[in-house]
Amino acid sequence: MGELQFGSVVQYLPDLIDGAWRTLWLSVTSLSLGLVLGLLLALARASKRWFIDWPAYAYIEFFRTTPPLVQIVWLYYGLPGLFGVDLGAFGAAAVALGLNIAAFFAEIFRAGILGVDRTQWQAARVLGLDWVDTLRFVVLPQAARKVLPPTGSTVIYLIKGTALASAIGAPELLRVGQLVANETFRPVETLTIVAAAYFVLTYPIALAFHFFERRLAAGRA
Repeated sequence: MGELQFGSVVQYLPDLIDGAWRTLWLSVTSLSLGLVLGLLLALARASKRWFIDWPAYAYIEFFRTTPPLVQIVWLYYGLPGLFGVDLGAFGAAAVALGLNIAAFFAEIFRAGILGVDRTQWQAARVLGLDWVDTLRFVVLPQAARKVLPPTGSTVIYLIKGTALASAIGAPELLRVGQLVANETFRPVETLTIVAAAYFVLTYPIALAFHFFERRLAAGRA
């Protein structure tokens, strides 16, 4: 077995760094969609009206129980074929990952909302707050403390999940790594650098969420 040689891979570092930036941008785009849609789905699931609750439930279960890779491939190839809508590799991956992660955020947010004591809702009603203001000023700030740890884990899961976009040729970090490995015939060295890049992208996020968790815990003490 030959020794690891990183010299031939190092010259492609600018390409790998560009791939890392594209991965970060893909993550931010998907995360933005997932957070907004996830909150809307969580509010729908918390509704007592079945015609609001059940469609949200069906959406969540579908996207949680089907592989995100299938969702990415379907949006990339299926939309143009069925509806003539071509999102491109990056767009299809961003939308598919956003739709997928929204289902997980929805359950996280719903658990946080339902975890707020019902007396808080009643107190807000006594104070004359409407439903929107009750959510904004009373419920969501308390729910945020409960959902912070699983939200951090889900964000990291999303960043790593962007690697699935390589299946449709989106020029994110793993796809660039595959191209470099094919060019240099050094897959182990290339994937080692790619793995290190994912660590650099995700570990600061883990630290940030841990910091905010400690701050919130100290505030409750």
